[in-house]
Amino acid sequence: MTRPPFQYDKPVFVRNPNGLLMSGKRYAKGDLVPWKERGLPLSNIERMYNEHHLHHNEDMEEAVKAPVGDGLDEMSVEQLHILVKTINAKVKAKTSNEAEFDRKKCRVSKVKDKQAGLIRSWRRNYGDLEVD
Repeated sequence: MTRPPFQYDKPVFVRNPNGLLMSGKRYAKGDLVPWKERGLPLSNIERMYNEHHLHHNEDMEEAVKAPVGDGLDEMSVEQLHILVKTINAKVKAKTSNEAEFDRKKCRVSKVKDKQAGLIRSWRRNYGDLEVD
């Protein structure tokens, strides 16, 4: 069985039973190593992964995934569509003409993840229109 290559976008965990000391911080077996956040060199992390000191673990990965915090992932498609209608009603009230409304309204999609992304993108660009 060959080991999968290091995945840069996946979290890594300590595999070494004795733990690791990296850049002045001690990590116990099973601890998440936030190498990107700490600015640790990629070459060192990749080398430690290849030497079996670190590993990817899908079960542990699910436990550390931080939710976005806006609650959109927990909503159904119908609930997201209701939210879009509410947003667009506020946009309609705050825009002066139809062309401006068409430019600033929140778009609609039947795909749940895409709809959540459209709402997040809209909030990033026009979120001030949502505030009463």
